[in-house]
Amino acid sequence: LALIKEAKPTATAETTSAPPERTVFEEGFLGKLHKVGDNPQIHPHLREAHLAATKGRVYTRFPPEPNGFLHIGHSKAIFVDFGYAAHNNGFCYLRYDDTNPEAEEARYFESILETVRWLGYEPFRITYSSDYFQQLFDLAVELTRRDKAYVCHCTGEEIAAARGEGHGQPKACIHRNRPVEESLAEFQKMKEGKYRPGEAILRMKQDLEDGNPQMWDLVAYRVLDAAHHRTGKQWCIYPTYDFTHCLVDSFENITHSLCTTEFITARQSYEWLCDAVEVYKPRQSEFGRLSLQGTITSKRKILKLVRDKHVLDWDDPRLYTLIALRRRGVPPKAIINFVSTLGVSTSPSNIQTTRFEQTIRQYLENTVPRLLMVLKPLKVTLENVAEDYLHWITKPLHPKVPELGTSTIPFTRTLYIDADDFRLEDSKDYFRLAPGKTVGLFQGPHPITCVSHKTDESGAVVELVCRLEDGSNGPVPKPKAFIQWVAECPERGSPVVVDETRIFHPLFKSDNPAALDDWISDINPNSLEVVKGAMIEVGFYSLAKSALAAARQEAEKRTASAPKEVTSETAEGHPHDAPIATASQLVGNEVVRFQGLRVGYFALDKDAKLGCTSDADDKEPGKRDGDFVVLNRIVSLKEDQGKSA
Repeated sequence: LALIKEAKPTATAETTSAPPERTVFEEGFLGKLHKVGDNPQIHPHLREAHLAATKGRVYTRFPPEPNGFLHIGHSKAIFVDFGYAAHNNGFCYLRYDDTNPEAEEARYFESILETVRWLGYEPFRITYSSDYFQQLFDLAVELTRRDKAYVCHCTGEEIAAARGEGHGQPKACIHRNRPVEESLAEFQKMKEGKYRPGEAILRMKQDLEDGNPQMWDLVAYRVLDAAHHRTGKQWCIYPTYDFTHCLVDSFENITHSLCTTEFITARQSYEWLCDAVEVYKPRQSEFGRLSLQGTITSKRKILKLVRDKHVLDWDDPRLYTLIALRRRGVPPKAIINFVSTLGVSTSPSNIQTTRFEQTIRQYLENTVPRLLMVLKPLKVTLENVAEDYLHWITKPLHPKVPELGTSTIPFTRTLYIDADDFRLEDSKDYFRLAPGKTVGLFQGPHPITCVSHKTDESGAVVELVCRLEDGSNGPVPKPKAFIQWVAECPERGSPVVVDETRIFHPLFKSDNPAALDDWISDINPNSLEVVKGAMIEVGFYSLAKSALAAARQEAEKRTASAPKEVTSETAEGHPHDAPIATASQLVGNEVVRFQGLRVGYFALDKDAKLGCTSDADDKEPGKRDGDFVVLNRIVSLKEDQGKSA
């Protein structure tokens, strides 16, 4: 993924060229962002120190809370934060906003770094809000010393009532005007564990006359009876997001604090706090968030889906967490393409999932090989072909992309076609196989004509007897349609039998399940379809082995060139307990992607096991003992018009 635009040659008398196409980072919202150093400061020396530290280069950050897995909406924030920095030859931090130890888990830290890298970005450095706990505490003391913070003992209900319950003008807390020394002493008692959670908080003394609720004495520190994943029991008070965010942005000399528009009202308190303690003040700029119709991204609601076994886990391919999209087989570049084409503005983007899926199709169309596949196999015996007949066919893996290579497959007396490509009753508008009718075989040597069929006890067709139209019986009929097929050749491992093909339909029946009170009742009971016994051409094994080998090679190359601060535990500037970037984070079964001809786009699921992918390079790919083939449908070939979920 090219994150930094290549420099274009300057036009001269000898060389002229068309002006380069403007990117999303050069126009609209992002194109209008301030230049480094143009954000106003309360003192000139703060600007000067900032420019000396940044050397005039862009510094951004992606600051997720490590209390859940990232979802499709985060892909836009990642694209904006990392992309804007890279476009301007700058730097982007991955900063874990770990100020709530009650909700944080180690697996979220690991997954966030892995997901950012999977999308194609490398953090300049990994930091934590907890890196700055002492500095934040010191500034909280200073804020209190300046009579701009006070310790409050009101209950949550009393605070809500004083704030007008969200309506009307707020009232001052009875502790608001207590002496500074008293608040300093009380804050120290909070730090020493003399108060239980809910008994004392530190609040900022802002402006109760202001019309913005974000200026109504926000909480700066609270007591939490929880061990922190990094600092253990060292602290029993923790800073809030409203206190932490702007100050850590300041500590890290962030030039552009980019966030979504729900934080517009928070910008005023963000700037107030930086000025109140007289530190460098970054500029916060807000863009519209991304959401997809028919999906749920709430961590609380997804957790309920997982716990109540409505889905397999957080990476269930029916979800729109990024780990779920990865497992489904969605290429990361397709996601970035999707976000890029939407543009970046202050308006929210609530997009139909069909548009997202169309972007995926467009990306896959010319980037993945095409394999012959039958989803519901129906046996075909060619009556005019010898039992031991074997003809090898070498075919391109993509008709328009020769770089994808070729596949060599057998053609034998016994074939399998898709059951949906045969019907007993013919009609004028039906062009596939029926009794007495001729069809072509995609990339096959000759057409076939159905001569007869066999049924089981229930009357279902279980086998077709056909004639290979090779010209030995007279003129070859011209087929009006071509169908996919695979050949039976056990000694060469053909066909590959798929243990499970998982086809995903929308998880919810409505376009906005999150808005429903009883959103659980909106779950589509038929969202997962599992087909057993599908067949793929034998070239699948070579594809799987080569795709995984290429992915490993690319992952090693990328990781070797990543900043040492994120790839080495001993590198200066890397927190000793932070996750590190590894090649294995970028490689999974999902890199094995292909188009099943006339069926859909598929990827290998993480549950699958293919022994040949671990074989030596010079060993012929093929079936191994213990293989378990599981495919996920990434998207259908075309949008399912009017098809119910």
